[in-house]
Amino acid sequence: MATPAAPGAPCPRRLLLFTKPGVPGRVKTRLTTELTPEQAAAVHRAFVGDLVERLAAGPFDLRIAWALEPDEPLPTVAEGGPAALRQEGTDLGERLFRGLSAAAALDGGARAVAALGSDHPTVDLEVLAAAFERVEAGADVVLGPSFDGGYYLIVTAASALRPELFAGIDWSTERVLEQTVARIEAAGLRLQRVAPALDVDTPEDLRRLAAELAAAAPELCPRTRRVLSTLGLGTTGGPGPDAAGGAVPAERYGA
Repeated sequence: MATPAAPGAPCPRRLLLFTKPGVPGRVKTRLTTELTPEQAAAVHRAFVGDLVERLAAGPFDLRIAWALEPDEPLPTVAEGGPAALRQEGTDLGERLFRGLSAAAALDGGARAVAALGSDHPTVDLEVLAAAFERVEAGADVVLGPSFDGGYYLIVTAASALRPELFAGIDWSTERVLEQTVARIEAAGLRLQRVAPALDVDTPEDLRRLAAELAAAAPELCPRTRRVLSTLGLGTTGGPGPDAAGGAVPAERYGA
């Protein structure tokens, strides 16, 4: 777990988990070719719950950045859980820039800030730590590419943050990574990458995740395992919420 900075001192590392409340019809909609909206929302809530539990033990200060409707309140997080903030902006690029800028300024500031998506529930803490370490060793920006042409992780030095890195990007297309790399290079910033990963967006991705978890250590992603089990996707794990999309016990992140 990250060691808190002294009062008023910059935090070495701060990570924002970018996500949405687990409302049926608003999350994991590409899964609804085979799942109901309630089932897809249960998958999303399990992903977020597993990620928050793992990330809370990471070597950084964790915050959750929620994408909300204008009058929607911040979701309630379990007592002692990470602090939350609201995503602000008209598109994902603006929300990323404004969120990372806010993270860099919070509580005395941070020297390196990161944004992580919630579509990759098995992300390894060692990968995240390595990304921060590369920034601390001199990289301005570190990207974690996704196999679909986007990226699941961006870590930047606070001094390297600038809006043009996120502007004019064709979000949700296979051009996101390519365009972002071009923006970074045009700004004269030093770029490095960590291992690529697969976002879990489609039913095929979900089956691949189930196979990955079946071969992994049994303590990895317990909430996700339980939900997948109710959907007939074989992983080890105990009983979970009902297959119609009942709530994930205990945390209910984003419910």
